Amino acid sequence: MMYEIDHQSSSSTHIPFEAKFSTDDILSTNLSSRAIFIMVFLTISLLVLPLVLPPLPPPPLMFLFIPVLLMVLLVFLAFTPSQLPNVAIT
Repeated sequence: MMYEIDHQSSSSTHIPFEAKFSTDDILSTNLSSRAIFIMVFLTISLLVLPLVLPPLPPPPLMFLFIPVLLMVLLVFLAFTPSQLPNVAIT
């Protein structure tokens, strides 16, 4: 079954995406000075703390398999067919 969705209506005007949003507007609305300070602080701590702290022992072997299992799950989900119907957008 094929559904068609028509996004163009007679009452709306077509405005290109570039005209609606600029990079400066997005950064100024989404990033406050507090958020930028937190990101800079985390970046500096990630650079400095490994130099100051003593080396840690290796993690248990079971913990090393967690990223591998997550990747296998993501690959499985990526190639599993969707149960949603086919939708044609015009």
